[in-house]
Amino acid sequence: MHYDFQYGTAAPHRYAGTFLFVVSHMRSYSSLLCHILGSHPEISGYSEALQSYFRRNDLDRLARTVRERTGDATLKRLLLDKMLHLHWKIAPGILRRDDVRCIFLLRNAPDTMASILNLSRARRETGPYTVPSMVALYYARRLAQMEQFGSQVAGRALFVESERLLDDTDALLARIAQWLDLSEPLSAEYRTFRYTGVAGHGDPSPHIKAGKVLANTVDRHRDYAPIAISGDVLERGNAAYTRCRAALSHLR
Repeated sequence: MHYDFQYGTAAPHRYAGTFLFVVSHMRSYSSLLCHILGSHPEISGYSEALQSYFRRNDLDRLARTVRERTGDATLKRLLLDKMLHLHWKIAPGILRRDDVRCIFLLRNAPDTMASILNLSRARRETGPYTVPSMVALYYARRLAQMEQFGSQVAGRALFVESERLLDDTDALLARIAQWLDLSEPLSAEYRTFRYTGVAGHGDPSPHIKAGKVLANTVDRHRDYAPIAISGDVLERGNAAYTRCRAALSHLR
């Protein structure tokens, strides 16, 4: 079934399907999950709309953004946005809506921090994400925000551990498909889109362009360089992970 979304002052028609938010943090395999989801015939969207949600008009804006970025003339049953950053908010009133669902995606602290630091190194950045303590601060603050969002959803949410995307792919995708009531299975092979691999729209590394799940650690970490992360910084990240996992685990 398709859900037309039209514009104009004479006869405006709002999107009538379900809004699906993937709520996560940087380097959590969120781009991988969203490409898998966005390749399904019942889901529109695959990247970050880069906006907050405070009222119904913000949901309407997502529909416009997804149509523009996908080129789809017709929106599908589920409309996807991925949210990774502290400055994009979701109001409690949005999270409690009957037509909103959330997937909370969480990756362990050591791998997340190493991935953020390596990506910053590969892109020759000089900002806060090149400093382990600042990366740990972002991670801890973002996970606390995820906990807050998780406490505000009205049961229409699913908690996913990122590692299962690689280690238990088929079972996890089957669980997500069941939870979303999809008529066809989700596949570990996916489409690439207009903004696949483009910075600001998701994972800018070449792995996302593979069109399939790369479960082999050697393949995924081929360009990794060892970056020292002190014990106290790792401890800070691990503590945030433990708290967030405990807070969200009831949403399985």
